[in-house]
Amino acid sequence: MQAATSLVTDNEFFSAERRDAVLIVRGKPHFTRHARDLKKIDTFFDHLEIIAHTDQVRVVVFIGCPQKEGAADTLEFFDEFLVSRREDFLLQRLFNLVNNYTVTMAGLNKVTIHADAGHISAFHLNLSLACDYRIVAEQSVFENASAQLGTIPKGGGGYFLSRLLGGARAADVLQWPRFTAEEALTLGIVDKIVPGARLEEEALKVAAYYQEPQVATMLALRKLLKSDINELRRSLETEDMLILNRLNSQEFKAALEQRRKDRKAQ
Repeated sequence: MQAATSLVTDNEFFSAERRDAVLIVRGKPHFTRHARDLKKIDTFFDHLEIIAHTDQVRVVVFIGCPQKEGAADTLEFFDEFLVSRREDFLLQRLFNLVNNYTVTMAGLNKVTIHADAGHISAFHLNLSLACDYRIVAEQSVFENASAQLGTIPKGGGGYFLSRLLGGARAADVLQWPRFTAEEALTLGIVDKIVPGARLEEEALKVAAYYQEPQVATMLALRKLLKSDINELRRSLETEDMLILNRLNSQEFKAALEQRRKDRKAQ
């Protein structure tokens, strides 16, 4: 058993607070900047391992930072990462971390709730799809910069969306550059829309519902409906191959360079 204090942390990337059997993990701004610092991302995944192995927490609530830039954040990520001479190594390392996170979340023996607001990138949406319950604030917008770049977003979206929507509909949604919280609710990608000022309150209300036997039921349903871990791993590995093939193509590099020139000219 892990000590309770090991579950509580506060750093530049995220904070974690325990309330009885509920752990609240709050994201912080500037994800793109932190994504280039793999040690900080390692810190988050190390914390997730602690969560996975403790019996002191029944429900984990992930609350996204509303100060995000959605598609612009993703485009900045590519701009900054791909100028590195070690781009393939860094991207592969980041992909491995994301893959491990997604697999761990899908098999976590806790109920997981994701609450988010603002401009939500496809990457953040994909991370939320590994959770059991999703809440977004009113006026939230989902933005998929990968659609502008001719590639797919990282994080298991193809795997999870195909199970939620069916393959054909999932393929459509993965090509949408932008859609609203209301459209996401209609699709079943999110479970609830709430006023932004009540986002955390509503997430904790959902968390409070999950006592025994509800936790056992939810975990059983997850295994039954969406957690073929071996298939998830294969899907994530295919994502890696498809994204890296696109990023290493001359067409992509030329398009990215043109985008940089256009931004400088503005």
